[in-house]
Amino acid sequence: MLLEEQLFAPRPVASPTEPAPSAPVPAPPVPERHSWPALEGAPGSADPYDIRPDDVVVSEMRRGEGFMRRFGLDGPAPEFAAARAGLLADRPQLTLCNAAVTPDVSIVIPVFGQLAHTLNCLDSLRAHTSRHSAEIIVVDDASPDETAQVLHRLPGLRLLRQKINAGFIASCNAGVAAARGGIIVLLNNDTRVAPGWLDALVDSFDLFPEAGLVGAKLFHADGSLQEAGGIVWRDGSAWNYGRGDDPNRPRYCHARQVDYVSGASIALPRALWQQLGGLDAHFAPAYAEDADLALRVHAAGRQVWFQPLARVVHYEGVTSGTDTRQGVKAWQPTNMARLYLRWRETLARHSDNGELPYKERDRGLHQRALVVDATTPTPQQDAGSVTTVMHLQMLQTLGYKTYFVPQDNALFQPGPTGELQRMGVECLYAPYEIGFETIMARYGAQFDLVLVFRVTVLGEVIASIRTHAPQATLLFNNMDLHFLRMRREAELAGDDAAAWEDAQAMQNREIGLIQLVDCTMTPSSFEQAEIARLAPEATTMVMPFIADFHGTSAPFSARRDICFLGGYRHTPNIDAALWFVREILPLLRAAEPGIRFIIAGAHPTAELQALAGPDIVVTGMVPDLRDVFDTTRVFACSLRAGAGVKGKIVSAMAYGLPVVSTSVGAEGMDLVDESDALLADDAAAFAAACLRLYRDPLLWQRLSDAGQQRVRTEWSQAHGTRVLRRGIDAGTARRLGVSL
Repeated sequence: MLLEEQLFAPRPVASPTEPAPSAPVPAPPVPERHSWPALEGAPGSADPYDIRPDDVVVSEMRRGEGFMRRFGLDGPAPEFAAARAGLLADRPQLTLCNAAVTPDVSIVIPVFGQLAHTLNCLDSLRAHTSRHSAEIIVVDDASPDETAQVLHRLPGLRLLRQKINAGFIASCNAGVAAARGGIIVLLNNDTRVAPGWLDALVDSFDLFPEAGLVGAKLFHADGSLQEAGGIVWRDGSAWNYGRGDDPNRPRYCHARQVDYVSGASIALPRALWQQLGGLDAHFAPAYAEDADLALRVHAAGRQVWFQPLARVVHYEGVTSGTDTRQGVKAWQPTNMARLYLRWRETLARHSDNGELPYKERDRGLHQRALVVDATTPTPQQDAGSVTTVMHLQMLQTLGYKTYFVPQDNALFQPGPTGELQRMGVECLYAPYEIGFETIMARYGAQFDLVLVFRVTVLGEVIASIRTHAPQATLLFNNMDLHFLRMRREAELAGDDAAAWEDAQAMQNREIGLIQLVDCTMTPSSFEQAEIARLAPEATTMVMPFIADFHGTSAPFSARRDICFLGGYRHTPNIDAALWFVREILPLLRAAEPGIRFIIAGAHPTAELQALAGPDIVVTGMVPDLRDVFDTTRVFACSLRAGAGVKGKIVSAMAYGLPVVSTSVGAEGMDLVDESDALLADDAAAFAAACLRLYRDPLLWQRLSDAGQQRVRTEWSQAHGTRVLRRGIDAGTARRLGVSL
C-alpha cells in the first residue's frame, strides 16, 4: 500500500445511494485537516495562500441560505408565492429558450414534493451564467404539496406533470423524452449549482472526445465533500470517493475517468441517452440506476468523467431520507443486488471493497507522469507555458495520468491551476503539499515518467527525482539552450566580460545536466547539433514547437498595421521591440504614413509602456490572440538574441499571419526565405521586407497559406505526440542500458 494511500485514503463510508459494505473494513488514519478560510467566515484575506479551489461553493451556500431564510422556506410557514415572485424579480442570467428556439442543453429536474428546495434550485439556475443556452424541464411526479400550483406557468420553465407517482426513473425518462437540447443534464431538485457548473459539464465533451457521461462534484450543505466521482467494488457496493473529506485536496480537484457519477448532477449527449434507452426501469422506482447507466456507457465504448469544476451543493436525503429500512430508500439494498447480478462479470476485475482506493479511483490507468516547471503555466502570457500545457495534453494522449508540480511556487492559482485541473491534471499545491522534496518522498515511487522543463528547474530537482523516483524515465525539455541565448546577449552587450563568463558558466552547468538525464528534448536541429558537439554521449530528440491550428478568415484588405508578440520578462523580447521602434519603424513611417506598430503581450516594462503613442500601441496581455492576429497584416519577429524555436512565429502562422523575421528568430525552424517567410537581419532590409509584405496581397496570401500548412503538418499536436513517444522510448532505453 502506498504511503500516500495509507495516510490519506478516505474512510469506507457507503454512498448515499448504495448500501453499507457487508463486512467492516478497517479505516485508515484520518488525514490532517487544513483551514478553509472562506468557509470558516474569516474576513477577506490578502494572503493568496488562503485561496482554495472550492471557495465559490461557499459563496453559493450562503446565497442559498439567504434565499431560504428570506421566504421562510426553511421554517414551518414557507411563503411560496413570495418566493415565486422573488424568482421573477430579476431577469434570468441563464439564456432560457422558448419553444421556437432549440437550446444547447436540456436541464431535467424530477421532483416529488419538497417545493422549498425546488425553488432554491431554480433560484440558483436563473442566476447562473453560461455560454450555453438551456431549457429547464421540471417533472412533477404527482407531488403532494403545492408544487404544481406554484410552478404553473413560471416563465422560462416547462412543467410536466405525471398523473400518478411513478418514481424517480420514470420521471427522468419522461423529462428527457420531452427535451430538445443536444446535451441532457439531470439535476436533483435538492441542489444548488455553483458558478461555472454548466459550462464545466458541457465543455467536458469537447475536452474529452470519448466522454459519454460527465458528473459534477457534490458538496454537503456544511461544505464537506459528498462525492468526487464514484468507485464500484467487486461485490457491487460503492463509495462516493472522498465522502466527508476536505473537498479542496488536490486528489479531489482534477477531472478524471471514474466508475460512475451520482445522478444528482450528470450530463450526457441526448443521442447516447436514446441509444442506451435512458434509465433502466429494472431499477424502479430508484437507486443504483445511476451506477447502471455509467456501466452501460462504459460497455458502449464511451468514458465516464468526473468534472470537479462543475460544483453542486446537494442537500442529501431531502426527498427519500437516509433510512434504508423504510420508504423509497428501502429499495437501495435490493437494487444494489440487482446491479451486482447484471454486472458481476465486469466487476470481477475490480478490487474488494475498500482495497487500494487511491488506485481504484483511477481504474484502467497504468502509467503516471510527473511534469515539473518553474511555476504553474500561464499559456495566455508566454510561449513557454504553451509548451508545458501541450506536453501535458500529449502525455494524456499517450495514456499517462498526469501530475504537475511547480518547482518554485506551490500557490494554488484559481485561473492557471484550475485550467490544468479542468483538463485532468492532478496539481499539487499548498497547504496540502509543500516542498518538492516532501512531494517526491511521498509520491515519487508511483511515477513511470518525469518531465522537467528549463535548466534552472532541473538543477534544483534532479537529485530529489533520482533519489525518490529511481524507476522513472527522466526527460528534460530545455526550452532553449540558455547558454546560447546568454552568449548572444553578451555579443549585443559588447565588451562585458562578466556576461561572457556567465554564459560560459551556464554552458558548463547546462551540458553537465543534459548528460545526467535519460533524454533531452530540444526544440531545433541546430541546438541538437550543439549538444552533440559538446556532449556526444547525450541522448537527444528534436521536439518541435507545438501549436493549435486556428486559421483565419480575415482577408488582406481588412487588415492594417504590424505587430510583435512576447512576454516582456524575457530580455530578448524587450530588445526586439526596442530595436524595431528605434531603427525600423522610422523607415516605415516615411514610406507608409499612418502605419502602426502593435507591441502585444504580457508584462510590458515601463520603458515599453512609455513608447505608446499615435503609431505605437502597447496592449499588455491579450486574452484572445485572434484580436491581434486577425487585424494586423504583418508579424515582425525582430529578435536579435535568444535561442530555441520561437513560439511567437508558430503562433502567428497558426492564425494565418505572415512573418518577417531575423535569422535568430527563424533559427531551427528551417524557414525558407520567400517561401515560408521573409528573412532580414539589418534594419533597412527588415523594413523593406515589411513593406513588401504589407503592400503585396499576392505575396501575403502565399506566405499566409504556407505558414498555415507548416503548422498543420510539422507543428501539430499529433506530430508532437509521435515525437514525444520516441523520446520516451529513447530515454527508457538509455535508463535500462539497452539500445532501441
